[in-house]
Amino acid sequence: MPLPLVRFAALLIACATVLPVAGSEFILSYWCGPPDGPDVDARYAEVAECGFNYAMIPCAGNSPENTRSILNTCGRHGLKYILYDARVMARVAQDSGFATNLDAVISDYAKHPGMGGYFLGDEPGSGAFPALGAVNQYLLQHDSKHLPFINLLPNYAPLWALGTSNYEEHVEKYLDIVKPRLLSFDHYALLNNDTVRPEYFDNLEVIRRQGLKHQVPFGEIFLVTPHGSYRDPGEAELRWQANTGLAYGATALMYFTYWTPDDNSADFHNAMIDKHGNRLPHYAMVKALNVELLVLGKAMAKMTSTGVYHTGPVPTGCKGVETNSPIQVVKGGPLVIGLFRCQDGSRWAIVVNRDVHHATEVSLDMDRKIAGLQRLDAKTGKLSAIKMRSHRVEFPLPAGGTSLMKLESVRRLVSPKGAGFE
Repeated sequence: MPLPLVRFAALLIACATVLPVAGSEFILSYWCGPPDGPDVDARYAEVAECGFNYAMIPCAGNSPENTRSILNTCGRHGLKYILYDARVMARVAQDSGFATNLDAVISDYAKHPGMGGYFLGDEPGSGAFPALGAVNQYLLQHDSKHLPFINLLPNYAPLWALGTSNYEEHVEKYLDIVKPRLLSFDHYALLNNDTVRPEYFDNLEVIRRQGLKHQVPFGEIFLVTPHGSYRDPGEAELRWQANTGLAYGATALMYFTYWTPDDNSADFHNAMIDKHGNRLPHYAMVKALNVELLVLGKAMAKMTSTGVYHTGPVPTGCKGVETNSPIQVVKGGPLVIGLFRCQDGSRWAIVVNRDVHHATEVSLDMDRKIAGLQRLDAKTGKLSAIKMRSHRVEFPLPAGGTSLMKLESVRRLVSPKGAGFE
């Protein structure tokens, strides 16, 4: 049933109290990039062709010499490079040469057209937070244009690795001490037994909740390369991982991995590019998906998440669709619905098919004060009207697929304090 105006307006007023974390940039990248070498230009042209806008460091790391080579190449191909330089974390804040050391790093790279950011660390325990925080804050103060990048552990990491009594405490402590510009984490949810880690959506809940609380946008690193206990994802499973991240408000998405790591212990295989530089099937899959992710991501980077709801069996730590939601689900199987408010005041909703194996037909009842809907075409970036009949809208979604919609109200709704939403 459509919601009474007073309840719908109350929901919008509640959304208005959410602190804004929307940014203007959407990062699409990967873990483990191509090595430097005589074919470096062709290699990073291939990265750009795949639709990425940021490049990460090579699998085997890099030297100052090949850092400069890769920076130059990224600049030529319109990519931003998050580089590794051992000097970045070489000194702690108490060292007399701390500032001089970082000033030299900034001087070497900050004005380069291919510069995207500084790699500080991956999956640190809480004991490393003070050192990371000192470097992160110095870099942000003296080179505000570029991202100091740190990636956090997932919620299935053992407590001894986290260094805290639980995962949410780990994330909050990190945000309090390090004060990052981007809250990045990894989570590899697709297991070899064709199941999904039960902790996956709870991880997204924690990251979203803490990101909103601290006004920090977040990014997610997800699986493309099978290894160890993780399966080989197909197109639908790649879509599912990326789109569920978007539903929670991710403004950075990274694939693990682009290049195949030369590490036989974990049996890395079927990345996007093999160890010898040959394209594998995942390259074409990711290239096609990235076209859509760039369109959706650039639009959603200007939005702030105001709610996330699930249908079907509600995952641990998550919420079902509330009775005062402007969208009620009639049918569609397991879905994720994300509600957003854009910087221009407009309201949006993204619907994701949570089934990684089967397509679905979605039927939604919209609040009676929603006069119309427009869908953002994920290939062209254009908005087109969606037909509603008696405030009901129906559309198909492929396995793991999504639809991003703009909600148009009949008239301006004004809160008692004068905060209006179109």
